[in-house]
Amino acid sequence: MKKKTALAILALLVLGGGLLLLLRRGRDAAPWNVLVITLDTTRADHLGAYGYAAARTPNLDRLAAAGVVFENASTSVPLTLPAHATLFTGRHPIATRVRNNGNYFLPESETTLAEVLSHRGYDTRAVVSAFVLLSKFGLNQGFSIYDDSLDTHEMIRNYRSEIPAAMVFEKFSAWLDGSAGRPFFYWLHFYDPHTPYRPPQEYAKLFPDNPMGKYDGEIAYTDAWVGRVIASLGERGLLERTLVIIAGDHGEAFGEHVEHGHGIFCYEETLHVPLIVHAPGRFKPRRVAARVGLVDVMPTVLEALGAAMPPAVQGASFLSELNGRSAKEERVAYFESLYGLEEMNWAPLTGLLHRGYKYVSLPDAELYDLATDRFEKQNLFLRKNILARDMDRRLAAFVAGHSQGGDARRALSAGDKEQLQALGYISTFSSQAATVLDPKKGVLIDARLKQISQMIGQKKTTEAEAALRGLLAENPGLKMPHVYNLQYKLHMSKREVGPALNSLRQGIADFPDVENFRQTLAVALFDLKMYDKAEERCREILDKNPRNTRTVILLGEIREKQGRPAEAAEQYARARDIEPQNVSLRIKYAELLISLKQYERAVAEYNQLMENEEASSQPDLLLKVALLNTRYGSMADAEQMLARAAAIQPAGKFFFNYALVLAKNGKLDLALANMETALERHGRELTPEQRQTAAKALAAWR
Repeated sequence: MKKKTALAILALLVLGGGLLLLLRRGRDAAPWNVLVITLDTTRADHLGAYGYAAARTPNLDRLAAAGVVFENASTSVPLTLPAHATLFTGRHPIATRVRNNGNYFLPESETTLAEVLSHRGYDTRAVVSAFVLLSKFGLNQGFSIYDDSLDTHEMIRNYRSEIPAAMVFEKFSAWLDGSAGRPFFYWLHFYDPHTPYRPPQEYAKLFPDNPMGKYDGEIAYTDAWVGRVIASLGERGLLERTLVIIAGDHGEAFGEHVEHGHGIFCYEETLHVPLIVHAPGRFKPRRVAARVGLVDVMPTVLEALGAAMPPAVQGASFLSELNGRSAKEERVAYFESLYGLEEMNWAPLTGLLHRGYKYVSLPDAELYDLATDRFEKQNLFLRKNILARDMDRRLAAFVAGHSQGGDARRALSAGDKEQLQALGYISTFSSQAATVLDPKKGVLIDARLKQISQMIGQKKTTEAEAALRGLLAENPGLKMPHVYNLQYKLHMSKREVGPALNSLRQGIADFPDVENFRQTLAVALFDLKMYDKAEERCREILDKNPRNTRTVILLGEIREKQGRPAEAAEQYARARDIEPQNVSLRIKYAELLISLKQYERAVAEYNQLMENEEASSQPDLLLKVALLNTRYGSMADAEQMLARAAAIQPAGKFFFNYALVLAKNGKLDLALANMETALERHGRELTPEQRQTAAKALAAWR
């Protein structure tokens, strides 16, 4: 209720600001559209516009040449969900409390850019292309349409589902063809540069056949579809009134500092992202050297549109830089990664970029002069220790102040200092820093653990067991979640069920906040038919994370095994409400409703599912739902579904059933034509009974 009231007040302010803007600019003040394109896992120095000679990014380069290129833009965290949360709230991860992927959710109390623009009268829409940005994680706030339909069968298995850039464009293009002319705010998310790197062959062949080459191929492929998006706007005369913002959410490492991928460290290969603003009618082409961050995007858009700024916004507008002026104050850029802490039990990583220096607070702290050492090879922590101490104090004040929305420049109170550790900050200069493992050491251990995991996958159990014993002997007292997972896998590979379950229980005891241990244990207990104990673990998970869809589904499966299908259906309905785009889940739920003889509800569920592009492209599923509709639903819906099935896959069974439904709907001419097609062109595909029925139908209709 408080949020709605605040938004209502904000809407009045926004309208007032918009009216003043109209009075100032007259007829030239027609509303600007806003298009935000985020390029997942795209580092700045792999685009042609940022000097990468090997790049094949002509479309992004053209946008950059006609727009404003920010040469020193950075993300706040090298992880997808928290980076986007910062981008669309203008608030740091220590404020939004979205610190990692998977188990974090943007609170409803946060005000997003989409919410502000929606209250301003904008048509707000988004297409996302990866599981980590599903609507259940909260970024859908303010969007009238938030399209997160993915390859949901894949998602059920490994939660790494994605859709390609071509499909993202198709979804955008379909909307554009039917758009009603209102000012729009559209967010397009392209996930292709993320692992696994699998560019189409025509792009792969442009680069070396190695991980970095394939990564560049993915970026080139994405660039082509970004070009199609921009061309579509231009063809409709919309581009000249659209503020286009291109931003990477984070970069990717290729071993520059041991890491391959992203999430552990915050070196420039994962922090430095492309940021391009294209609005030639509004901003002259230029390159800006000033440091800006994703946290500054929302306040910039709002100021450019003349909209009121939500008071909780922490970023600073860079509109002055867009207009060719210098900022009044240099920005202090905060960054963090709690991935190592939460996934590996390593020290949390926090840091600041200030006056050309980069400070990383870790047990083995780091200080770099980016002006002279952009590859971060010379750690100046010992040589410039006074500066490091000053930056450490600034960092502590920043974390304390921005987590509360207060003044980060004030002196820290005793209460502030008590809260810093809870926020993931441990001072390099504190005694506690020596008690946690620095990620720089941890990543070397993790590499060995991954090798052991590969041995287990290759069924080299004896070799893997010896390697794990050796690693633990070299690192006494080592506690990392991955160790318990490997012990569990080793025991299970030898069919030692009791010790395997004990490994998971020990993991839960040592890492009570690591959800994976309880999840794995619950599934293991389910497989052992220990349903009551499996349910206990499910309840533990859901007490902390009620949006864990896999666990809710598992509860439904437990109820089915216990012979309680009605209660199972309740759990599947609950899971469906969390992940409405999950095709496999909705089919499972509808099938259970049929077994319960709740046919009308099943048909309604299936019909709603048919609105999903993935589901409605499966001809056999269309046939099944159509036949259900002939008995318990709508004959008109049945007709449409069978027409689509026959168009997708011209086959006898589709034409045959389509003809029968057409006849029941009184469309005898069409029925006759389709039954002739079924019998004459696809007769061999029909059963003897169907051929007999077809012949009788043709005789009657003629």
